[in-house]
Amino acid sequence: MTTLGEDFPTYDDLIERAYKMLPKRRPRSSGERFVLPRFEVTITGKRVYITNFKSVADLLNREPHILLRFILKETALPGYYEENVAVIQGEVSPQLLNKLLERFFNDYVKCPVCGSADTMLIKEKKLLSIKCMACGAFSPVKPF
Repeated sequence: MTTLGEDFPTYDDLIERAYKMLPKRRPRSSGERFVLPRFEVTITGKRVYITNFKSVADLLNREPHILLRFILKETALPGYYEENVAVIQGEVSPQLLNKLLERFFNDYVKCPVCGSADTMLIKEKKLLSIKCMACGAFSPVKPF
């Protein structure tokens, strides 16, 4: 590190250090906009199986149990997550599940400032916030 006089780093050194401290962005294929996936739903009797649940949660950069908790609360039905598949005990249409996924994306994934999907959900004490990895915005969201 180059210094000036009394052990002070130069401006260029400070900028370089700041860039190294920034979080890494997830790569997108050739700059495409984020496309919200759809749930793949199988209905057997009075149980609904979301077979691609883990991959959807991973694409949204959210823990599967958080996404499932939101869906179960909104449908007022019991369910569980097991072996990358979400199981809802009750009758729910695939259209409703995909509408709920859209709402979850808009409320808990998409940055309200720049619209980016590169965000993290942060819980401090009892407050939920979205931290955008693209623009750096920190936005509170309503708890579910």
